[in-house]
Amino acid sequence: MLSAEKVPEGFVQAHDTPLGRLAYVINDLQANISSSDSSLSPAARSLIDEATRIVNGLDPYLTCMTSPHPPILDKMIKAGNETDWKQLHKQGKTIYELIPEMTAGSYEAVVLQQLAKTAKASAVVSQRCYTHTDLLRKAKNILEIGMFTGTTTVALALLPSVTKVVTLELEGFLADFSIPYFAEAGVAEKIEVKIGDARESLDKLAAEGVSFDMVFIDADKAGYSTYLRKVLDHNLLAAEGVIVVDNTAYKGTPWAPDPSYHLGAAIHAFNQDVRNDPTVEVVMLPIRDGISLIRRKEE
Repeated sequence: MLSAEKVPEGFVQAHDTPLGRLAYVINDLQANISSSDSSLSPAARSLIDEATRIVNGLDPYLTCMTSPHPPILDKMIKAGNETDWKQLHKQGKTIYELIPEMTAGSYEAVVLQQLAKTAKASAVVSQRCYTHTDLLRKAKNILEIGMFTGTTTVALALLPSVTKVVTLELEGFLADFSIPYFAEAGVAEKIEVKIGDARESLDKLAAEGVSFDMVFIDADKAGYSTYLRKVLDHNLLAAEGVIVVDNTAYKGTPWAPDPSYHLGAAIHAFNQDVRNDPTVEVVMLPIRDGISLIRRKEE
């Protein structure tokens, strides 16, 4: 069993995922019950204790039992956590006020690495037998829409099979922030950072006639549908390529709205559009804040 001393170093239970939100609710419930004269039966208290252990232990267990992430990510995440993003925004160095939670994190970086390098690993999903990863050859050219501090960018570039990562980012400050880490990791020559509106950058890439084996979308949530359509309609996705979209479970708000999170409706609309699109197949996976794998039908 995973004891407290075995929890991965630096691990913090995030509140920005459906599981993290549930953990917060259950822990708060347990604290309220413990501090009051509740009439709950011992059996009910035992069930709440069990639920608390399950939700608190899942994320650290998954992290502990997953292959290690690239060590450079620890430095990058630490730097992101220690940066005063509010002050940078006040100084006009960023367009928007950024927050450390915008990073996909080290666990998800390893997931993306596996998606990029796994060949012929069948993943049969539902009775229709969609096989999203069985057609995912080792990716060489990767497009990332939304870089933030570059943790997933560098993780993907570190794969020997990957020759190029093109990453689109609105905030110029983030290029200055991330590029030194790309150099430290020895992959700066593999990474091309394009600063500006991602919609315009996608149009320019389309005009160049390039295509990518894998596309990772983790940018502004309201823009997801536009980014997906441009990738598909402009043939930026190579034959048999895959699109990976992050945050498609968005804190659980698509099905359990919370006024603290205002983008749940936009994500739900995006998920519905993808599910109802006759030209693609999609599977949503309960990884962190939700990941959707999308590919063209019959490829």
